[in-house]
Amino acid sequence: MAKVSKNSSAEKRSAHQEQLIYERIFDVILDQKLAPGARLTEEALGEIFGVSRTIIRRVLLRLSHEGVVEIKPNRGASVTSTPVSDVDQYFEARRVIEGAIIRMAAGRASDYEINDLRSLIGEEKRYYESQTRGKGLRTSNEVHFRIAALAGNEPLADVARQLISRTALIISQYQDASQSACAYCDHTALVDALEAGDPDKAEHLMVEHIDHIRHTLHLSEESAPIDLFDIFSDDGEA
Repeated sequence: MAKVSKNSSAEKRSAHQEQLIYERIFDVILDQKLAPGARLTEEALGEIFGVSRTIIRRVLLRLSHEGVVEIKPNRGASVTSTPVSDVDQYFEARRVIEGAIIRMAAGRASDYEINDLRSLIGEEKRYYESQTRGKGLRTSNEVHFRIAALAGNEPLADVARQLISRTALIISQYQDASQSACAYCDHTALVDALEAGDPDKAEHLMVEHIDHIRHTLHLSEESAPIDLFDIFSDDGEA
């Protein structure tokens, strides 16, 4: 029994490490410190975070599943780059998918779930006000993830999660860093419509919200060389 408990404890520590590393890498990407196309080598990241390449590989696979990182045979992992010509397709897909999802979710949320969303929006607001853009944008994503979960349709929620993660990357690539990527006041209005059980208003607000985000983007394709060690030592958490 002691052996099982020891193994379980080690697995929990490993999962916790993976989550922290996932969040750190995602945050620096969303904070525009890692440019599209930047290489993410297992060896360098393992050294930076003091973990095995196996853990780094699992983190990169998770980011790849969400469309944030591309993994190519014999070339390794790199930050996904979205061409200007593809940007509108992702936002069109989000309008359709998330519009349908929020219609399904309207009126289904419990008081606890509504309060949980409002608490998360408060956290999002604090991140943006403190200029912690990467964490703010990732928290914005989480608001949309939780709304998607309320619809009770796992396949739709999975598609939405990938689209939301990919458009977060697009936002980090094409939006000025001084802007709030996903207005938390919009999120408050969305939650109000969910709580009121008004599917028409909820869908309208969601589509309007996604359109607003799209209109804040400045579409041009530029990149600069990066150094992983410099980035993760400068972000204050290495």
